[in-house]
Amino acid sequence: MPTGRFVVDAAALVPNGICELPGGVAHQVRDVLRLGPGASLTLLDGDGGEWPATVASADRKRVVARLGVRRVCAAEPSARVVLCPGLLKAAKLEWVFQKGTELGITAFAPVICARGRALGDELGGGKRDRWRRILVEATEQCGRARVPPLADPTPLALALAELPPSAIGLMPWEGEHTRSLRQVLAGALGAHPSSNVPEVWIFIGPEGGFAAHEVALARERDVVPVTLGPRILRAESAAIVAAALALEACGELG
Repeated sequence: MPTGRFVVDAAALVPNGICELPGGVAHQVRDVLRLGPGASLTLLDGDGGEWPATVASADRKRVVARLGVRRVCAAEPSARVVLCPGLLKAAKLEWVFQKGTELGITAFAPVICARGRALGDELGGGKRDRWRRILVEATEQCGRARVPPLADPTPLALALAELPPSAIGLMPWEGEHTRSLRQVLAGALGAHPSSNVPEVWIFIGPEGGFAAHEVALARERDVVPVTLGPRILRAESAAIVAAALALEACGELG
């Protein structure tokens, strides 16, 4: 029998209670998956919890689920990797959000760069709501239960200034040819006990790359420019490659 995973409002979830599914979720359960009374599904509170549930009733007006008890999702990464991509064309940035969520990115904090797209191009016309839907759908699909927070785009200088003091900051940059992301991160993580791995923040340039003064500012903030290899990657490719390498180094992949 088919099953599904759906993010719902955490306030509607009560141990061993009942929950009327919101319209979009009800449509998926009733009309797409065609789940009827007695069918199993999993509701997600968006903050790392899974709620086993069964369909109690389903008709054209509403779908009601009977809940079990919350459990912690085993697929959630323990390492905290924050991805800070420069603003890209809409489809490319959305792809980064989707694939980054699937990989296990903790949070997204887009940055406004000298060579990046203008802020107004990205937040108009309900764009923020669309980004949120992409994160929710990716969370449901990949087996996670925590929807990664998405910060409003912030100027790069401000994002660098607000970098947590204990975080490891990395900036993939085509002008760096010696220090690789894997090497720098392995050295930085080696200085910490495995039970106390700090956050890793990865700054990715826009389609035009980082300007020289942005790299200099990053260095002033102890963010380390690194290479991803001898070939120049597109911005969206660099974001996912860097995220995967960081999560692997933290023991979250493979």
